Amino acid sequence: MAFEILGSVIFSFVTSLREVLEAALIIGIIMSYLTLINRRDLYRDILYGVFAAIIFSLGMAWVFLTFFTDLAEYQKLLEGIAMFLAAVILSWMIIWMTHQSKNIRSDIQDKIEKIISNQEKAGITFLVFISVAREGAELVLFLYVSYMGSLGDVGVVTAFSAITIGFLTGLLYASIMAFLLFTTTRQLDIKKFFQVTSVILIIFAAGLLAHGIHEIYEFIEISGSSFINNVIWMEVWNINDSLIGEFLLLLFGWSYDPLNPTRFEKSAVGGIIVGLFGWNDNPALIEVFAYGLYYVVIIFAIRRIKSLSVMNERIPQSSSD
Repeated sequence: MAFEILGSVIFSFVTSLREVLEAALIIGIIMSYLTLINRRDLYRDILYGVFAAIIFSLGMAWVFLTFFTDLAEYQKLLEGIAMFLAAVILSWMIIWMTHQSKNIRSDIQDKIEKIISNQEKAGITFLVFISVAREGAELVLFLYVSYMGSLGDVGVVTAFSAITIGFLTGLLYASIMAFLLFTTTRQLDIKKFFQVTSVILIIFAAGLLAHGIHEIYEFIEISGSSFINNVIWMEVWNINDSLIGEFLLLLFGWSYDPLNPTRFEKSAVGGIIVGLFGWNDNPALIEVFAYGLYYVVIIFAIRRIKSLSVMNERIPQSSSD
């Protein structure tokens, strides 16, 4: 059973670690700057913003679990849309961090200066709320997608337990990293951390995109639409009908689906790969195309942003000369 839920645990851990650490860094930057300008009296307003963001995130999670899990007729469609949305937000988060990682501290400090100069005490609370709530909303969506992806295979209790374990572990590690960063002389290489997790999240996002397309396919198939016969849904390969499939069946023959024991994606190891990378034993043409195209687009976008950042850094130097 541990192997069957490992994919959800890993996904939840990495996304929680990243999101919680981002929120903690923002809070830490705000507190450090308020300390620097001798405005510790605004610490309480920071706490108000954090608590409000936590309540908002919990409310969002309640809405997802209450209203989006009982629509059996449209469940596959909703899962597919949620996976698409999660892939887009993951990608945006990676690109945003690539662009803003050098300027995030100065941007936050500028916002604080404007708030204080206008004597808007509630502005600090709102700034913290918006910053933390954004991370919380993203995390809720990611955890919901992971939960729904494993729900049909392992059941409600196991799926929820896997997500909870991953989230709590990520929360713990992120809290430790933030504590070490802001209260000790030990320096954490935050830049390298975001670089490594960005690579992992890019792989997750590509898998979510492919998995989302697969869920849409299953919805169309269940609905009986003739669109299922379109060439884009043509099967590209099926490893279960090949020598590779026979080898994998011999190597990973155990399964948590006794009614369909020959499918690699239903084995314990296969289930982990499905949860992390969106693997499919017999992908459609559009799945393979979208998966490959995603890497091309995201890598191009990241390189383009980095090149623009380098150009922007050089322009002031050349003008000053």
